[in-house]
Amino acid sequence: MKRWLVVLLVILALVILVSPGIVGRLAEKNIEDGITWTEAESPGVTITTETFERGWFTSEGRHRVVMQGGQFREASEKYAAATGNARLPSLIIDTHMDHGLLPVTSLGRDEGSLAPGLASTVSSFQVDPGNGEAFEVPGALYSNVGLSGASDSHLLLTPGTFASEGTSLQWQGTDLRIRTNPAARSRAIAGTIDAVSLQGDGMDAGFESLAITADQTATDYGFNVGSADIALRDLTFGSGDGSVSMARMGIKAESEIDAERVSGQSTFMVSKLTSPTGDVVDVELQISLADADAQSLGVISAALKEVQGAADPQDAMANIYPGIESDLQTLVRRGMTFNIDELKVSLPQGMVVTAVALDVDELPADETFSWPAVLLNMTAAVDLRLPVALFEMLAMMSPEAGALVAMGILQKDGDDYVMEADYAKGLINVNGAPMPIPIPGM
Repeated sequence: MKRWLVVLLVILALVILVSPGIVGRLAEKNIEDGITWTEAESPGVTITTETFERGWFTSEGRHRVVMQGGQFREASEKYAAATGNARLPSLIIDTHMDHGLLPVTSLGRDEGSLAPGLASTVSSFQVDPGNGEAFEVPGALYSNVGLSGASDSHLLLTPGTFASEGTSLQWQGTDLRIRTNPAARSRAIAGTIDAVSLQGDGMDAGFESLAITADQTATDYGFNVGSADIALRDLTFGSGDGSVSMARMGIKAESEIDAERVSGQSTFMVSKLTSPTGDVVDVELQISLADADAQSLGVISAALKEVQGAADPQDAMANIYPGIESDLQTLVRRGMTFNIDELKVSLPQGMVVTAVALDVDELPADETFSWPAVLLNMTAAVDLRLPVALFEMLAMMSPEAGALVAMGILQKDGDDYVMEADYAKGLINVNGAPMPIPIPGM
């Protein structure tokens, strides 16, 4: 019995005293892998390791995050021109790491843990506006890195302010739970960002709260699948007579891949979007996609991302077709369904309601691709309802719109004009009447 007790004590001593040095190197490798994965998943984000001092029980590191290329290129160029700063703004992250299978050195700090894993870490933040005069962001990120490399993190930021050269930034706090697994290429996040406001240079901007719940997994096709639910409340932008406000904006999305086919649905809504003229607009949009070819959709998606980060996005978009033509043909050849299940836009003139259904059957493998063959192999339906007052305003700006009523494409129904159109096998019916393709005058 005593011999077994001695063995257990020796094993425990090895775990506590010897494992931290070994596990510390594994934890450092995990950080390096996480940086590589984050940069691959977020084009335009650059993460630089400025220092990293690895000890036996603890390690210290500093990383700098800069958003400058890809989708952030235009914003970063405008910022540099407006401020004259030689460098772009960056987020500085200082991390203290307690490592070991049992990170006993973490017990003396907030959210320390003896949970078995590679490391228990705490990170603090500074923001460098680009002039080298960094300011601290009150709060910290607490993380536990498991033996598999997966991590569970808790971001807690407390209220704070920052002021410089007539500009002030205020925030009320953040509470986010984050779970990442580089091996599975998955990331989940849930929590809220409380009120943030920016004032200065004749500009007022801010929001009351931002709630996020998302669970995403990267795929071999270059895009993520999973779920997301984002709600933004009480957004304001501008000042005085030029201000724009919005009571709420929400985005919900779900997607999945089954047998190399992508399916998903998403909902977008805006409540009480108020323009500088005082007009109030509400928007509700629901769209769905089913059985789209994942491989070709991934190529097209990557091409669109590259366009966003181009030096001249408009020119890049104008020349994108040759590079995606083959994959676009594959996408429609394999068939899919795309629906705008509902689009509602509430305007001062009334409510615009529309729905679109598009179903493309898969072409036979031995059939030569042609766009006419695709058109003959698809069905579509469009329902539209718009207020008479809105149509009359459009007709004043574009008199040709009156032909839509004369041809029966739009029919009056009370205070609205309506259209019900169906297409199948090269034949189109509008409001119950067959019409040639293309429709004359359109």
